[in-house]
Amino acid sequence: MAGILAAAPAVAGGAGSPQKINAMLCDTEAQAIALASALSTGKTEPLAINAVNKTAGSEVCGRFIGYAVVEVEKTKNQDGSLFMLAGLRFAEDGRLGWTASWVTPFDGLSVARGI
Repeated sequence: MAGILAAAPAVAGGAGSPQKINAMLCDTEAQAIALASALSTGKTEPLAINAVNKTAGSEVCGRFIGYAVVEVEKTKNQDGSLFMLAGLRFAEDGRLGWTASWVTPFDGLSVARGI
């Protein structure tokens, strides 16, 4: 899944120069997390996209191939799973798109103990 959703290398300290991107991008963080969750359960990409689209009631995620800058990077705990989120600003129109990667089921005790 990381290969499917990998968008760009980390850009430290904010936006950098546009990079060529080939990734599944969504309109919101929540949609990106839903897509990453669907992919992490072993569903194929088209099935995952359809599940997200049905939930949102519209086309929300799609393949983007072009130039973008990584503008936001963060992690989010959603329902016990940890996700890496990246917000990419499109060079063509300035729109922000989101991608997410599922990292691991989140267990605060394990993290706190370094296990």
